[in-house]
Amino acid sequence: MQCFICGEQMRVVMVEPHVIDMQGFELRTFQCVGCGDLEKRPVFENPRSPPPAVPIPEVIPEPQPPAAIPSNNTMRLILGNLVRLRGGTPHS
Repeated sequence: MQCFICGEQMRVVMVEPHVIDMQGFELRTFQCVGCGDLEKRPVFENPRSPPPAVPIPEVIPEPQPPAAIPSNNTMRLILGNLVRLRGGTPHS
C-alpha cells in the first residue's frame, strides 16, 4: 500500500479485531516508511478459506489455425445480398 501524502510504501504496525464484530475483518494500522503518517483500514482476512489453487495444465494446447478468409468476390456477393435484403441497390 502507498502513502497518500508522500507516495512511499506503508507497512503494517498493528493488527486488531475490527470494531464491528464481523468475521474475517481485521483493523490494520499502517505506517508510512517515508513521512511516518498513520492510517487505519479494515481488511478482509478469512483464515478458514485459503485462496483457491489455480490448476496448471500439463499440456499446452496447440493454437488453432485461423479460419479461411473469404475472397473479395465472396464478400461482394454477401454484402450485395444484404443490401438487397434491406431494399437498396448494391454499388459496383
